[in-house]
Amino acid sequence: MRVVVIACLFLLSICTCNISYAFDCTKLDFGAKLTDIDDGNFVLYKQADGISYYNYVGNCRLQVHKDACPAISYAFVDGQYYARIIRVSDRNKQDTLNRMRATFGPDVKIKNHGVWTVYSVNVSDDIKLKIKCNDRTGEVKSATYSTKLRAQLAKNLKKDPIGQYDN
Repeated sequence: MRVVVIACLFLLSICTCNISYAFDCTKLDFGAKLTDIDDGNFVLYKQADGISYYNYVGNCRLQVHKDACPAISYAFVDGQYYARIIRVSDRNKQDTLNRMRATFGPDVKIKNHGVWTVYSVNVSDDIKLKIKCNDRTGEVKSATYSTKLRAQLAKNLKKDPIGQYDN
């Protein structure tokens, strides 16, 4: 009888516990709580201006991995997934623009800010992609983020997510 009770309690505990799923870095689940998506592979490395930056040390393969070795950060504000930030060295800015146009069409906006050329496009109604290319060094920074979440959290955000790597 004791074995049956223990087995029942064990099964009940399995059914009631919150099972976390493995984070899928290809999905942009902006607004998701870190506590819901953390599978134990998020490592906090920086907190600044109301944003917590994490590296994801689990299995992650993005399109950018096919031709670069990127540094990827995940930004959270108030515990909510806010942005994916990527930095890559030694890239050709024309190749970057060509890939963006091939993916998103002619809607890519281009602005020049000193040595930086900034490309931006609305991926969807809620998701924006910004890419900054340094014309001298070939460094490329990108940020994909939720515009609705950014507006909602604006009081806590002091700078653009792509500015994480700015000194």
